[in-house]
Amino acid sequence: MDATTISFVVLAVIVLLIVARLVYRLVLGEAITDALIQRDNKAAAVSLAGFLLGVIQVIIPVLSAPSHSFWVDVRGVAAYGIGGIVAMTITGLLFEQYSRWTGLPLREEIKQGNLAAGIIDGAIYFSSSQIVAGALTGDGGALLPTSVFWAAGTLALIVLTHIFRMLTAYNDVELIKHHNLAVAVGSAGLIVAIGMMVGYGVAGDFTGYASSFRSFGAMLLIVFALYPVRQIIVQMLLLGGGFSLRNGRLDREIAEDQNVGAGVLEAIGYIATALVVTRIVLG
Repeated sequence: MDATTISFVVLAVIVLLIVARLVYRLVLGEAITDALIQRDNKAAAVSLAGFLLGVIQVIIPVLSAPSHSFWVDVRGVAAYGIGGIVAMTITGLLFEQYSRWTGLPLREEIKQGNLAAGIIDGAIYFSSSQIVAGALTGDGGALLPTSVFWAAGTLALIVLTHIFRMLTAYNDVELIKHHNLAVAVGSAGLIVAIGMMVGYGVAGDFTGYASSFRSFGAMLLIVFALYPVRQIIVQMLLLGGGFSLRNGRLDREIAEDQNVGAGVLEAIGYIATALVVTRIVLG
């Protein structure tokens, strides 16, 4: 990579981060400086961190695309970079609306300084970025298939998260509203892992809707492997609990004891499984 290309990439990243900051300002509903500096809102800081990591994830496939002429590259980065940030934000906002429907108004909780809500929200935006980045790969990011699989990935992320929430013995919405960090960390790991796997499912060259959706559907089935990982590897092997489909030691440690360590192990179990599946088994 020559000096000109490096300079272009650095400048593009800076400009897109400025755009991302403006977009997040609209999402947050207040000045970022006021939230982070004046009110020392840790929940907003964690949410913003997940959003910015997501932005980097989205713009990587845009900036790593084949180079053409200078102005063609500028137009491409502007269109797909800003478009990707907007798409990631829309996915995140749709997920937030789903959370509101379940009884968890994340924006309000974050404004009140609920760190557990901030962790969940940061995970939502980073997970959303995985789907957008996946949809932007292959075929030069052709608009129609990119939009179709981005929408399908967004729907899959929300539906799969809801299914997994139904499998736990505790009410994660109420516990997050009561600032249970163990629940938040475990749930955040699940959301990120689902995003990684769904993002992999929508990535790659477009080979026709029938074959592409078959591959996408197969990945969605593999996502359900995350639950046995939770119950067998985390609960039995790592925490020394007996086998149970629901309401086992892991559920009690997270919901009743608010054991953040157990939540971290749960999150790592999910993310490690997603990495193994997407980088080794299917990679």
